[in-house]
Amino acid sequence: MKLKSKAYVNLLLVVIFWGLTFPVQKNILEGLSPVFYNALRFSIALLILIPLRKKLGLKITNKSLTQGLILGLFLSGGYVFQTWGLVYTTASKSAFITSLYVGLVAIIGPVVDRRIPSRYQILALGVSLIGLYFLTTPETGFNFGDLLTALCAVSFALHVVLISYFTQKEDVDEMELLVPQFVVVLLVNMALIPFVKGSVFINGSILFVALFSAVFATIFAVAVQLKYQRFLGSVGASLIYVGEPAFALFFAMIILREIPGKMEVVGLLLMTAGMVLGGISSFVMRDRSVKKG
Repeated sequence: MKLKSKAYVNLLLVVIFWGLTFPVQKNILEGLSPVFYNALRFSIALLILIPLRKKLGLKITNKSLTQGLILGLFLSGGYVFQTWGLVYTTASKSAFITSLYVGLVAIIGPVVDRRIPSRYQILALGVSLIGLYFLTTPETGFNFGDLLTALCAVSFALHVVLISYFTQKEDVDEMELLVPQFVVVLLVNMALIPFVKGSVFINGSILFVALFSAVFATIFAVAVQLKYQRFLGSVGASLIYVGEPAFALFFAMIILREIPGKMEVVGLLLMTAGMVLGGISSFVMRDRSVKKG
C-alpha cells in the first residue's frame, strides 16, 4: 500500500506540472511553430536523458524498443495536436478538452487491462466527467483549436492505457521505454515543421519554457507514469489526471488573467469532488483488502 500512496503523490505532482505548462506555453506560442517548439522541447529532454542512460544502467532491448516506439507514436499525436491546438484556443480550455481522455481511458482501459473498475472508481469518474461536461461547453463554441485538442485527448488516452498494459509485468524495466518514445516524438514533430503554420525562431523565453517543460513535464512526468501508473491501473491513474485542467485554470488565472465563467466554476468544483472521491476510494479499497487478509 505504500507503493500506491507514493504513486498517488508522484502522479499528482505530474498533474501540477502539466497544468502549469498550458499557460506558460500559450504565452510563448505567438507566431511560433508549435511543432518546432515540440521538437526543441524533446531535443532538450533527449540531451539531458541520453548522458544519464549509462549512469542509470538503462539498456534498450528489442522488446523495450518496440514498446517504446508504439508509445512514442501515440505520445507524438498527443503533443502535436495539443500544442498546435493551443495556438487557436485558450490555455484553460485546452486543458479542459485534453482531459476528455479520462473518459476515453475508462472505456478503453478495462478492455486492454482485462480489469473491471470498482464501483468507487466508476462513481468518482462519473462525477469528474460531469465536471468536464460543464468545463467543455463554453459560450464561445467549438473551434479548430478545440478539434485538434480533442484529437490530442484520443492520443493521450491510448498512451495512458498502453503504458499500463506494457508495464504491468514485473520483468519490464520501465525506464527503458523513455528514450525510444522521446526520439519518435522529436522525429515526428521535425517532419511536420514544413506543414504546420508558424515561424521557426528561438529567444530566451522560448528556451526557458522548453527547458522547464522538458525537465518537469516531460522527463519527470513520463518517468513517473512508467514507474508508478501500473500500481493504480489506467482507470485509477485517470482519476488523478482529471485534476490537470483545475491546475491549468488556476495558473492561467495568475499568468494569463483568464477568468472562468460560471459553468467553468461549476465544472471545476465537480472535478475537484471527483479527485477527492477518487482518493477516498483508494483508502476504502485498501481497508477492505486488509480486512480480507
